Amino acid sequence: GRTGNGSATTPVAVDIKHTFRGDLKVDLVAPDGSVYVLKNYNSNDSADNVIQTFTVNLSSEALNGTWRLRVNDNWVNDTGYIDSWSLTF
Repeated sequence: GRTGNGSATTPVAVDIKHTFRGDLKVDLVAPDGSVYVLKNYNSNDSADNVIQTFTVNLSSEALNGTWRLRVNDNWVNDTGYIDSWSLTF
């Protein structure tokens, strides 16, 4: 039920628990299917968890609809889950 477009500085906060965050690719998927990469794979990043707020330019995206967070794990030996995420318009 939202009208208008997003802003050029839309914050997306994620809290993903994972034992090797470099394995993860994190995308924001807009209602029209457009994909915004928040975090790419990085095999050199062995720290735990992705707890971060990303700034995304959504000025060309209509706000109305279902927004999704998509996380792909690039490795089989680690485990994790999305604890929370939010998109603030």
